Amino acid sequence: MRQFAMEFAIEEKVQHRESINLLPLDEYDHILLSLSGGKDSVACAVHLDELGVDPSKLEFWHQSVDGGRSDTEFLDWPVTESYVQAIGELFDVPVSFQWRAGGIYGEMMRKESLTGDVYNVNADGEIMYLPTRNGKRTTRGKWPAMSPDLRVRWCSAYVKIDVFRRVLNNHPKYQGTAERPMKILVISGERREESLNRARYAEAEVHACNSRNRIVHAWRPVIDWSERQIWDAFEKRKILPHPAYLLGWNRTSCLGCIFSTPDLWAMMREIAPGRFSRMVGVEKELHHTVDPKMDLTAKATQGSLKRLPTDARTRRWVQLALHRNFNVGDLRVERWELPAGAFRGSAGGPS
Repeated sequence: MRQFAMEFAIEEKVQHRESINLLPLDEYDHILLSLSGGKDSVACAVHLDELGVDPSKLEFWHQSVDGGRSDTEFLDWPVTESYVQAIGELFDVPVSFQWRAGGIYGEMMRKESLTGDVYNVNADGEIMYLPTRNGKRTTRGKWPAMSPDLRVRWCSAYVKIDVFRRVLNNHPKYQGTAERPMKILVISGERREESLNRARYAEAEVHACNSRNRIVHAWRPVIDWSERQIWDAFEKRKILPHPAYLLGWNRTSCLGCIFSTPDLWAMMREIAPGRFSRMVGVEKELHHTVDPKMDLTAKATQGSLKRLPTDARTRRWVQLALHRNFNVGDLRVERWELPAGAFRGSAGGPS
């Protein structure tokens, strides 16, 4: 495991890409925040609110990695979609959900077929369907690789990044003309403190969806924030973090994230044994393990449950995390406390 302090002892030597100049925020036609439900993207929502961004231009977009509410739960936290929806209600911002049919499981088990179709459902319940017609029929049959390279860590590429881009590129709402290009700002919550790789990111750059009919910029407004600043934003608004943090996880991605440490696998097996067993079963079915060095059972056995809180509230937090009924009332807390997962370093996530 990398030593977080060692990484940033050499921070001054890390050169990040040069940023572009953004337009004034009020000149964008649409501002799209990619809201995972994790602490950094929620802090972005707080920051945008404090900047006075016109709420009529702001939208929260979330990619449902298990394939939307109608598909089988596999890797994601069950609470995540309802938590994201509650954040939207808290800030009075519409939330759109995008997903690839079958999600991560469907892509992993794909046999001699195209990758799944893409769906988008907006705050009014209107569904946009984008069938996959082009490409090569292939078989995957492998877990995503534990690598920063998105060509082999395909979970992020196929069920998040590509899904977002396909919706933005094809939705009629976001199409301009060469004479009057649509101006769109895409916001995400990466921070340089998280890893050496992210330390190299530009704060602002031209987005991959930029075209002759659309001016699309990408902005990472909290890229230079410390974790302390992120939690300060939560405390100032008295917002309850995603239940994963309350249970000791240091980041909110998937419950069964491929980058989970032995401790996190042990904690998952403790609170969600059925979900853990399903992943173990898929390893056996595919004859391919999440970690190339050992199977999940062995990795979880190496872990400890010391990070998992044991006070009277833990049962409530487990219930919140493993169900889909989180609402805006659950977000508001009178006495805010740092969650058990705060300041746990950069372990358990992509570089």
